Amino acid sequence: SQMGIVWTTHMRFEKSLLDDQVWQDAKDSGCRYLHFGYESGNERVLKLMDKATTTDVITKHLQLSADAGIWNHCMGFFGFPGETREDAWSSVEFLEANKEHVHSLGFGTFDLGRHNPVAKNPEKWGVTAYKNPEWDLALDYYYTVKNGMSIEEAERVFQDFERNHNPGWDLRLFIREYIFLYIARFGLQKLPDLQYQAAKIVGAAPSLAGKM
Repeated sequence: SQMGIVWTTHMRFEKSLLDDQVWQDAKDSGCRYLHFGYESGNERVLKLMDKATTTDVITKHLQLSADAGIWNHCMGFFGFPGETREDAWSSVEFLEANKEHVHSLGFGTFDLGRHNPVAKNPEKWGVTAYKNPEWDLALDYYYTVKNGMSIEEAERVFQDFERNHNPGWDLRLFIREYIFLYIARFGLQKLPDLQYQAAKIVGAAPSLAGKM
């Protein structure tokens, strides 16, 4: 930016932010790195989560941020209550279909945090939480679901994903603030140096869908 300021932030895939000029203004003001709450690329699961977005909006955001020269990092997880193994596959397939615009990502499995909406309204999502009184300081609960993958099944999907996903998405740095500082200092041109495998081989990455 003209003031010499660079910045980063957490970001939702908002329907109101689909104008090219918004993204160019963000870049001009110093935005260099956006940490997106991707969660899932499956329409049914997004509705289960009440995410108030669609895969079309997600696709557009990824394209706009990439075209503006802003690094995007997608955070997602497997095992939201009601999510099936097939839903998880389609979420990964969505990322693979958009890999030209997805710069990096981080995945995990769903945790039933004691203060999140699912824990506060478990009947809505068909969840049974097990609250051990001896773990009164625990931040999340073990749980079972009426529909979809169990905790253990979601963990197996995650392990398959870790073994087989697009290698161009893996960075040597895991702490997002460090990635931002690296981008702020060196720009996007040197980011391939952070990748475990060079981005030029991204197109050769095997499809995960057939391996999960």
